[in-house]
Amino acid sequence: MLRIILAKLLLAMVPFAVKANAPADSLLKLLQIAKSKPGYSTDTSSIGLFNKLSAYYRYNNTDSSLYFANKALLWSKKNNHPIGEANSLNNLGCAYYIKGSFFKSLEAASLLMDISHKINYKPGFANVHQLRGLIFLSQDEFNEASIEFWKALKFYVQLDNKASIARMYFNIGLCYDELKQPEKAFKYLDKAIQAGRIAGDKHVISMAYNHKGETYFHKKNYGQALLHYQKVLSAPYQNKWENAFALSGIAQTRYVLGEYKEAVAMAKKSADLALGINSAWDAARALKILTQSYAALGDYKQAYHYNVIMDRYSDSVMNDTQKKKIDYLQLKEQRTDNLRLQKENEIHKQKIDFNRLLIAGIGVLAICISIFAVAISRSNIHKTSLNKKLERRNKSIALQKEEISRQNDKLDQLIHTKNQLFSVISHDLRSPFYSVLQTMELVRSGELTDEEQELVFDKFHEQLTGVTGMVNNLLLWANSQQEGLKSKAVKFDATAVINELIPVYDHIAANKNIKIVHHADRERIVFADVDHLKIILQNLIGNAVKFTQNDGHVAIDYFEEKNFQVIRITDDGIGITPEKMEKLFKVVGKEISGYGTNKEAGAGIGLLLIKQFIEANKGRLEINSKPGTGTQVLVYLPAAK
Repeated sequence: MLRIILAKLLLAMVPFAVKANAPADSLLKLLQIAKSKPGYSTDTSSIGLFNKLSAYYRYNNTDSSLYFANKALLWSKKNNHPIGEANSLNNLGCAYYIKGSFFKSLEAASLLMDISHKINYKPGFANVHQLRGLIFLSQDEFNEASIEFWKALKFYVQLDNKASIARMYFNIGLCYDELKQPEKAFKYLDKAIQAGRIAGDKHVISMAYNHKGETYFHKKNYGQALLHYQKVLSAPYQNKWENAFALSGIAQTRYVLGEYKEAVAMAKKSADLALGINSAWDAARALKILTQSYAALGDYKQAYHYNVIMDRYSDSVMNDTQKKKIDYLQLKEQRTDNLRLQKENEIHKQKIDFNRLLIAGIGVLAICISIFAVAISRSNIHKTSLNKKLERRNKSIALQKEEISRQNDKLDQLIHTKNQLFSVISHDLRSPFYSVLQTMELVRSGELTDEEQELVFDKFHEQLTGVTGMVNNLLLWANSQQEGLKSKAVKFDATAVINELIPVYDHIAANKNIKIVHHADRERIVFADVDHLKIILQNLIGNAVKFTQNDGHVAIDYFEEKNFQVIRITDDGIGITPEKMEKLFKVVGKEISGYGTNKEAGAGIGLLLIKQFIEANKGRLEINSKPGTGTQVLVYLPAAK
């Protein structure tokens, strides 16, 4: 397949560096006029004429193209005209490529790359990558070809060379078709069509439609293949090369579909066009289809006739291809030799560099010995200073170790707290919830009298109040462990907060006939978080009522001490044992929790939570208690200034 397309690849090179649209006669006349003027040999415009003539003769007379390119190269070097030199090297590379002299083509491309680097000539970079891509493509090295075409496309986009952008999309699409990636092939052939319309390049549009047809043929989508071949034939723009390819494409499709007579008609038209333009590749393709179609029709005489003609053109194509393969193999061999020489030069260079480094190293070593001798004498002076620094660092390390140890202790404490929380959830909350559930079941049974239901509902209210307090304490405590407590301190009257909270406990206290007395002779202005204080007092008043027997007393009063307002809560309850006093603020859960005088349950985290909230408000908590006598709790909060 690719051998048939090789002629088209030459056309893909039209917009290389200069446009060769001007007729040769006009260019030659301009050259004669330039020769008659003084300073002809130093006029850089003459270099431009040479390059245009080289581009014009590129396809129909490569020898003339090479002559004018060499002329332009010689004059560019004499006149120190690097752009002219770059364009002439490009023309040499193109002409040698068309002749199939790939080694000389790449040699010119390498020189073009060198000079383009020197003058940062982007058209030169683009042309080198395009030429390399075409050479790789002609040798069926499609991956390498596509890489070079992408590099060329990048530069053509920067240069806004619309015609070359379209050609690069076409070449990339062709590579993807040969790599059996039809979807990508369609994508870039469509891009070629769009770019061709923008550039006004009707020929690249025709090539892209032809090759879309060929790609559809490879996918065995014969309807779409015929449609795209027909687009080429029916377009306003007509080109014998593209028409010959489209006709042979239709012929091969008709042959596959079993429409042999239609295949013969199309193949004959293709062969006539191909022979008229001396396109051996298209002619061989059309003649092969003619041979196969006549054989399928049973007309073996005609099949033999066209097979003989096909062999003649196939031999021509094969010989030309074989010549190019041999030249390419020579090129690869030369490249291998070049790589070997480069490696040898690199090794030699490394040896020279090593010797230089060795000499330099000896000199540096001598200097270093001298410096070292001076440094030794100075080191004694600094030794004492360094020892002191070392001692300070050792102290710093010791302090860091202590800090790490404190952090480890804190981590252990957090782990212990987590375990205590799980203990509270699994043990202390289970019983209250179970009691609530039993009460609900008892009510639902409908076996209670109205008086019994009233008593049950009172008890149910107490249980829910206790459970709610326990859950709230658990949530507040868990949140404080995870995120830390943040106080939003403001000035307010603590007595007003207590007056607000006491009614909450009136019902529970009344059930035990406990009197709650609040001695508030005046305002007690504190600087703390109001919500924190409510939580603190809820827990302390609740504990006082919980652990006080029936007919007991709970008293709340105040006094001042230095910069603190002190809230004192006193009860005549059962008190706290010395064992539990030791564990206060250290553990939570069943180890510290206990039932009230009426079997009220607790979660065992209230006092620890209270202490954390008081400390977050820059206060402190003191507890004095004796078993059987009662408990006194002192809450120290900063007095407002």
